[in-house]
Amino acid sequence: MKKISVFSVLTGSALFIAGVFSGAGAAQAASEVSYKQDIQPIFNDYCVACHLPGGSGYEASGLDLSNYAGVIKGTKHGPIISKGDPLTSNLMAILEGRTDSSIRMPHSDRRDMNQEDRRILRAWIVEGATKEGYAGKPASVIQELCMDCHIPGGSGYEASGLDMSSYETLMKGTSHGPIVVPGDPVTSNLMVLVEGRAMGGLRMPHNERGAPTPMDRKALRKWILEGAPDN
Repeated sequence: MKKISVFSVLTGSALFIAGVFSGAGAAQAASEVSYKQDIQPIFNDYCVACHLPGGSGYEASGLDLSNYAGVIKGTKHGPIISKGDPLTSNLMAILEGRTDSSIRMPHSDRRDMNQEDRRILRAWIVEGATKEGYAGKPASVIQELCMDCHIPGGSGYEASGLDMSSYETLMKGTSHGPIVVPGDPVTSNLMVLVEGRAMGGLRMPHNERGAPTPMDRKALRKWILEGAPDN
């Protein structure tokens, strides 16, 4: 029997071994978030209208959110990000409403930042707030979004036969066939469901955990593009 590595399950729990695509020693270099593709677009959407040279937010605070260097530099009073620690990062304190009610971000008439975008920013800070791209961890995505249902005895397993508790059973797929086509996320039914491309509005996950974030989908897509390895 093939040894389970990436999708091994700890006895008595539904926790996967972390570290897909990288060893434990390389954890600091790995990232589930891309600054260019995930973080800067959030700042562009909510903040850059004011926080760039010449903008009212920049004039008031010195904070330039139009590029990575400006984000890390912070305001004229000091950094807004404590790498690895979203709790003490002033950026997250403001976004999460942990400061005085008179201090909010964004300050303009733009909509409040949604929960998904705050989660992405928090994850980026936890990972070290680097400028790196993706080193996705599909096992952690599957653990968080799918494991409530898709294990023996779960409702998803009973309905489809899909057991996502090990690499072998994930690659086996459902009672109707595989859900992963290594190298091809377009025809992989896993991505069809996750990306909302299925007929009849069928989506994954079906539980209350909410829709996968863009970084969740990109981690899964990257893994499939690389051949869906178990390493």
